[in-house]
Amino acid sequence: MLSATPLRRLSQATATAGLGFAMLAAIGNPAQAVNLKTFNLVGNFASAAEDGSVGLPVNLANASFNGTYTVDVDQLPASSSFVDLTSWNINLVKDNTVLRTLSNSLAGNTAYIQENILAFSDAGLLTGQNQNLSSLELDFPSNFTGTGSTNDGNFLDNSGLGSVESSGLTAVTFVNSEPVPEPSTFAGTVVFATIGFWLKRKQKA
Repeated sequence: MLSATPLRRLSQATATAGLGFAMLAAIGNPAQAVNLKTFNLVGNFASAAEDGSVGLPVNLANASFNGTYTVDVDQLPASSSFVDLTSWNINLVKDNTVLRTLSNSLAGNTAYIQENILAFSDAGLLTGQNQNLSSLELDFPSNFTGTGSTNDGNFLDNSGLGSVESSGLTAVTFVNSEPVPEPSTFAGTVVFATIGFWLKRKQKA
């Protein structure tokens, strides 16, 4: 005859697992119309700017950049059309100091993917929002969908066309773009770890 205690433990474990799957389903939200995914972006600049450069391009020698961007991956790869990023925040950093930030929260900033090019620009000088006119352009291998590495790209500055003494180009020597772990993945790990811990405690009881 089966003991009532193991059956009760099994039903409790099943209920806990069901709750865990319900949590994951709520996080996933299948009703979302677009497939937004966020990517981590890191990279390094060359040891020297192009000859004749002044201002920020010179300061970016041996510097780096890092941040995140979000895009609807269902629109990628982006053949000849432009796929606008929904959000981004990229810091250009030298010796732990942020020299410039490219972000959707800043006026005059835009960002997009076209074919295999990922670009972040600040056209504030043209729009009257600020004195910057610059872009960070990264050239990935073909069929780019947000994940990949390259050593092809540059930071181009034309702010010197205005009143800011900054212009020229600094090459990019390395870039890596990879997805940020999705919340559902982390939540799933926590849920199943909790179930395992709960069962182990019940077995000892």
